Amino acid sequence: MGFLKKKRLHKKLLERYLNDIKPDVVIAVGGCEKGVVPLLKVYPKPVLIRELHLERHYRFRKQIKNIKEWLYAWGGDQYDYHWAMKKYDHIVLLTHEDRQRYWQGWKNVSVIPNPIMSQFERKSNCDVKKAIAVGRLTHQKNFSSLIRIWGKVAVHHPDWQLEIWGEGELQRAIQQQIEEAGLEDGIFLRGYTSEALQKMSQASMYLLSSYYEGLPLVMIEAMSVGLPVVSFMCPTGPQDILDDGRTGYLVPVGDENVFAEKVCRLIEDESLRKTMGQAALEESRKYRVDAIMPLWMNLFQDLLDKKKNNNRGGIRYEGRA
Repeated sequence: MGFLKKKRLHKKLLERYLNDIKPDVVIAVGGCEKGVVPLLKVYPKPVLIRELHLERHYRFRKQIKNIKEWLYAWGGDQYDYHWAMKKYDHIVLLTHEDRQRYWQGWKNVSVIPNPIMSQFERKSNCDVKKAIAVGRLTHQKNFSSLIRIWGKVAVHHPDWQLEIWGEGELQRAIQQQIEEAGLEDGIFLRGYTSEALQKMSQASMYLLSSYYEGLPLVMIEAMSVGLPVVSFMCPTGPQDILDDGRTGYLVPVGDENVFAEKVCRLIEDESLRKTMGQAALEESRKYRVDAIMPLWMNLFQDLLDKKKNNNRGGIRYEGRA
């Protein structure tokens, strides 16, 4: 079955299902359904919410290799933001940074971050000579930069180690970079793990070198086990999450020297590591499920009340979240 035929079948089945269950609210989270949901004929008409899991211009954050890929990204943005997005009653973003950068003038926008879904009782003492990073070994995560950074750190602190957990298409290239830099005794690619929180609890700091994010939950998870964080100020997420100088350090994107300096500062001051780690743990509680779900419930209620009082569609709710 071809793609277009599958898409038509998807729309038909989704429309049938929604008419059967008659939901009050429908949320599109950005998969194939995002352009389909506004076209569905569902009665009575539900409130339509679009949730974005990456910042607005994420299509252009990826590696664009040729004009065809650029046109695909441009066309996707034009369709999404100049047509499809305007068919929704409300839009939910993950970060205030994204809203301030790209959504000025849109009144039907709220910010509700994703929650961390799991907890790990054991917390880090921040006394192990180990830093950790977790993520797919892809261009987005920019581990090549992190390896260069660690090379600078290792000159001053060769007794410390960096563990990178994750798999991806760049694994061989990253391993080769480690070996060419002579860092085999300091950087270790550990592969996939289903116990990331446990691994993070056995380290003393978390490092994030990404080119871009939506809201890096892995950073919040690291904070939830008591790790201070050093992160590039990539769009978007780190600037919403981290309180620079209290729960970790924010570094200008691409400044590997400053990043290495911040890592060395944490290595050389155990008291600072532990103080920042404790502050990070406290900050992470803002992202627990019991803190995030009331924001969604309040939004649902406000939108439904607005619909009830003004049953004309086109809801324009000024979000408080």
